[in-house]
Amino acid sequence: MKRVVAYSLIAWALLVAPAMLMAASSTDTERDILITFDNSGARASPTAGAAPYRFRKRYEVTSAVRRVSAAVAKEHKLVAVDHWPIRSLSVYCFVYRVPDGIDRELVIAQLSDDPRVESVQLLQEFETHTNAVSGYNDPYARMQHGLQLLALKAAHRHSTGLGVRIAIIDSHADTEHEDLKGRIRRIEVFSGKGVPADAQHGTAVASVIGARSNNALGIVGVAPQATLDVLVSCWHEDDGVICDSFSLAKALDRMLDDPPEVLNLSLTGPEDGLVGRLLRKAIAAGVVVVASQPSGHSPVRSFPASMDGVIGVATSVDGSTTAILERGARLFAPGDQIMVAVPDNQYDFRSGSSLAAAHVSGVIALILSVSPDESTQTLKDILRQSQVDSGTALSVNAHAAIQLAHSASSRAASR
Repeated sequence: MKRVVAYSLIAWALLVAPAMLMAASSTDTERDILITFDNSGARASPTAGAAPYRFRKRYEVTSAVRRVSAAVAKEHKLVAVDHWPIRSLSVYCFVYRVPDGIDRELVIAQLSDDPRVESVQLLQEFETHTNAVSGYNDPYARMQHGLQLLALKAAHRHSTGLGVRIAIIDSHADTEHEDLKGRIRRIEVFSGKGVPADAQHGTAVASVIGARSNNALGIVGVAPQATLDVLVSCWHEDDGVICDSFSLAKALDRMLDDPPEVLNLSLTGPEDGLVGRLLRKAIAAGVVVVASQPSGHSPVRSFPASMDGVIGVATSVDGSTTAILERGARLFAPGDQIMVAVPDNQYDFRSGSSLAAAHVSGVIALILSVSPDESTQTLKDILRQSQVDSGTALSVNAHAAIQLAHSASSRAASR
């Protein structure tokens, strides 16, 4: 028996060794699949790795997973690309590449019926939604556009988000930016793609949520005293900012070690089983999950906003309130020509539902700072009721939302 195990360990090591060489930067959403194996018997041991992993525990892969993963890879001619323990689900996750000439869908169908496999799915791609905007007109008027729709000045008389922690799963953010310096508690990296300088999207989203206020610099964040954590799971490519199932799963699993009050996901993609399971655990842990909805409310790539328990946010649109409401009870927030921080102490205009989601994550932090016991469903109801038609667009209203939360708390206290 020991000899069989030894051979299995060697085979597993040979399969995993290429993954260490290829690393996460080699993932390919056209050819790769995700496979998870039950790793519930794993033990934790300390690791002496470099920051930010220096003080974390390393969860070992069980001998059963080593044997099974080696056998499955050999039977289906799969090449290991990367691997990671998803501790919150007690599974070990592998990225495997299906060789050219083999039908990836057929491999997934076969593995779906394999009792050794805990789950199998495509490695899927998610994108964010911000675009550079030209034709500034009056930049100061544009800069105040989102703040006016949210009635933020009035809201800040009651709350600035103090005591609320928001996790942002996104690309890198510029922690040395004048409007974010000291505002981001920590950054952890879960994608080997891109470089730290690729911080456009993450910096923009973080600044909308939590840029400093009253510092005579730049812009005002929606929740300028909330605590921000940035979990880097996305990277910049020529056609935008991209994440994949594996990088998102790693970041979500880490987030579940120390759940925040709010999770901002300024991204959209296809329905994803592994990411969905982790988000359901986050929701069960009391995390308020906010996600962007793509333009047109496409059902094909509206995940994770389409999940039950997730607060989806679309960009405020022109048109009558009646016509908008007839399309369904959706939440809208500023996302058109929004002034944001970008790296190297610069500012620019961006548009997209990524920024709409960021605005709502900030508003939720304002509410939770003064009314911390609100459930996700109550928050969603409050935000929906707070929506105001400015005459040109429908948007949540931070001041109205705080007032509604106060009223709900008062009614509950009087019972």
